[in-house]
Amino acid sequence: MTTDRSGRPWAKLSQLRAGEQVLLDKGFTCNCGGLTTIYEDTKGLYFNCDDGHHYLSGQADDGEHCVGVYLP
Repeated sequence: MTTDRSGRPWAKLSQLRAGEQVLLDKGFTCNCGGLTTIYEDTKGLYFNCDDGHHYLSGQADDGEHCVGVYLP
């Protein structure tokens, strides 16, 4: 899948860069959702969350589309 149930496309991992903002849905247990900034370290792109860092690669089951992550 490349979209949510409403047909809204998920952000593509290959198009995201550190410093950009993304919109998260409310499905993240470590974050209440909303607009957040992307950061990068040696492990990859992530956003800050209640557990520390949430890496975007973990949202991309197909290696590209980040489930629950949208471009604003």
